Amino acid sequence: MTNPAHGNRTFLGMPLPDHRGVVVLDQEAFTRQPGSIQAEFATVIGELTDEALSRADLKSVRENKLFLRDSGDGFVFGFSPEYLPGLLDRFLPALQSCLALHNATSGSRQVRLRAAITCGPLPAEGGPSDGYGTARNEAHRLVDASALKWAMAEASPHATHLGAIVSDRVYQDVVVARYCALHPDRFVRTIATVPGKTFRAPAWIYVPVPSGGLLTVPPLPPGTSSETVAPMPLSTDEDPARVGGPRMRTDVVQEVGQGMALANSSTENVRLSFTTTTAHKGPCR
Repeated sequence: MTNPAHGNRTFLGMPLPDHRGVVVLDQEAFTRQPGSIQAEFATVIGELTDEALSRADLKSVRENKLFLRDSGDGFVFGFSPEYLPGLLDRFLPALQSCLALHNATSGSRQVRLRAAITCGPLPAEGGPSDGYGTARNEAHRLVDASALKWAMAEASPHATHLGAIVSDRVYQDVVVARYCALHPDRFVRTIATVPGKTFRAPAWIYVPVPSGGLLTVPPLPPGTSSETVAPMPLSTDEDPARVGGPRMRTDVVQEVGQGMALANSSTENVRLSFTTTTAHKGPCR
């Protein structure tokens, strides 16, 4: 059959590739570096990544990277999805630590990275199509998301050396399902968009070491007070017996042009949700 969305090409069907995890690393302000030392930065990023994988006890990922490719200001590689929990709760904090040590001793050769992690069906059989597919495309878009770039700009360059963003699928399957040691509350939901691109997708930002403006408490939604708003959903909502009876849950969503509101300023592409609970003594009507 033909598909108009693909130029009426005929698709006869083919086997679905195995699912692979994907990491994309991108250096902040890479193009501002002199051309004569850009290759040096690329080498440093690779070395720091391998060191972080070793620290995170992910030797198999380090030695068996799939479809490893240099992207100029960073690189991309795939891995078996069984290692997704370790990439999130061990590799990302380890990479932050490696970057912090490097930046403390490298003088002007400072390296700050953005990381994106996704998962999906991707070929990795040693052929020319290895690594090409929707999941990898998504990872490249996520690492360039405005919300992640804003988070890195708000954070102190002397303390926050890494900011990460993960696809909604990875967040739901790995973080919410609690295969990962990181609590879901360590992530902030965003609608990831990239200027000049049609890309738009829910995603989750995780900053191993937040600093600067990222530590500022968000302003309250209009018409609410600090006594009635909790920054995270209360776990007791799902267990009325623990709080002495049924409770009514109310979600208040603050949107700033699909942006983030922190420290009385706004930026694009982040949506903050606040949940309140009030006692309820009868059935909802």
